[in-house]
Amino acid sequence: MDLQIAETKLQKVKNIKVPDIFNRRMKTGISRIDNLFEEGILPGSAFTLTAKAGCGKTTLMLQVLDGMAKNGYNVGYFSGEESIYQLAYTANRIEATEVQIANITDIDEIASLMKDMDLVIIDSFQALTCKTKMNSRQLEKYAVQRLCRESKSTECTIGFIMHLTKSGDLKGGTIVPHTVDANLKVDTIASAEDDQARVIYFEKNRFGPLNELECTIGFKGYDFNAVIVKEGDDGESTKAPSKKDRRKVDIEAILTHPGTIDLPTVTGLLDGNFQRAQVLLRELVITNKLIKWGRGVTATWTHVEEQRLAAEAK
Repeated sequence: MDLQIAETKLQKVKNIKVPDIFNRRMKTGISRIDNLFEEGILPGSAFTLTAKAGCGKTTLMLQVLDGMAKNGYNVGYFSGEESIYQLAYTANRIEATEVQIANITDIDEIASLMKDMDLVIIDSFQALTCKTKMNSRQLEKYAVQRLCRESKSTECTIGFIMHLTKSGDLKGGTIVPHTVDANLKVDTIASAEDDQARVIYFEKNRFGPLNELECTIGFKGYDFNAVIVKEGDDGESTKAPSKKDRRKVDIEAILTHPGTIDLPTVTGLLDGNFQRAQVLLRELVITNKLIKWGRGVTATWTHVEEQRLAAEAK
């Protein structure tokens, strides 16, 4: 999408022919995501995606790309943050298996591939590299200008996943969010009773309104159709348990489950909340309630008390 931004003479709007591309949108196959982007993603546009660590940036983009791939679009996920094996593990878990992934960070190599692509995701912008030696400021400027220019000329939409500082500010300068067409953000919903609740929203959007979408995230990825229950929504009679009370219930469910447990089992006990299962298992190991055996997908946990009794029986 070459916007042909150059100096022009004053002319009446009625005499300007708007390019047809502004009326064409790429469908993800996920209705609420398409509505978020105002009937689909605009070809040749560029956007950033930011969120705190663990909010689900990678999961969101993998699901979007998978939906587009199933709709016949050529999409790719270029990562400098995780190996293709880590990404494949996550993608398999959320059933986003049609996505093409690669460990490529070179700016010019990515740009050369965009001519045959419909949408690419860069994870992350801060991980981009170049064979030409530059300081960080020069590299940042070259990366965003080179890739956004390629996006416009090839009509390949590009999304940059961006890092945030501990204070929640964008890491680096402001050239990237100012250059791109849209800034998308994922955040938790403070008033929601469920800590799986997320809100996906635009802070800037040159080609549509600042829409937002409330949903949840779990072991199988985002549930874009979930109904978010917030404090005070239904009155005291139907109010969900407080986070503090629910935490006690979840811990009790883990500790009373008989025998050896694994991550999928605990995730099932917590209504599919994969991230919460990881957090509580880690906490129970630290507080000496559980013992962890192994690493990765084959890791298991046993109760400290059961281990003690077994040792005494010997």
